[in-house]
Amino acid sequence: MELVAGRQCGECTVCCITPHIDTTEFQKAPGVRCPHLCASGGCSIYATRYAACREYHCGWRYLGFLSESWRPDRSGVLIAFTPPDELPAGYTTGVSLILVARPPSGFTRALYHYVAHLIADGVHVILAVAGPPGEYPSVAFLNGELRDAALKTDHTRIEAIFAEALALSDTPSPRFKKLMPSDIARQ
Repeated sequence: MELVAGRQCGECTVCCITPHIDTTEFQKAPGVRCPHLCASGGCSIYATRYAACREYHCGWRYLGFLSESWRPDRSGVLIAFTPPDELPAGYTTGVSLILVARPPSGFTRALYHYVAHLIADGVHVILAVAGPPGEYPSVAFLNGELRDAALKTDHTRIEAIFAEALALSDTPSPRFKKLMPSDIARQ
């Protein structure tokens, strides 16, 4: 997969904060600001940054059909691809939609449509809600529950699950399970 020509991160630093990184050269807990992230944005060690940082790009950088409004800092959604060896049986493609902020109201219709399209096309979809700094996100696997709604383009069910996800800070949900480090290899 190729990066979209000319598309840059700009002021977005979501991937410098949200993901968990655990490599031999660098470790960072989820939701914790990278120590090399400058106050004004950008990386203080950009020229020599770690391989995990050099090699990672969010879905918005790869998916040319997504507009500028999908940039993670603007949309509140970080799109991450699931590595093939972490996909459940029966899936060849997977996407995690990580809610890092409340998506703008004018953006939600496009988001629900995209989720319906992914599920209808057989893409394994995970909805994750970033936790407090240092904690793993809460996740829900959407395909089983939303397959019929996606095929009927019934965004009402999709909207309800996103509303539930956004309310997690106030109300626990049995649908969303806290991701633990031991679960990462079993996603």
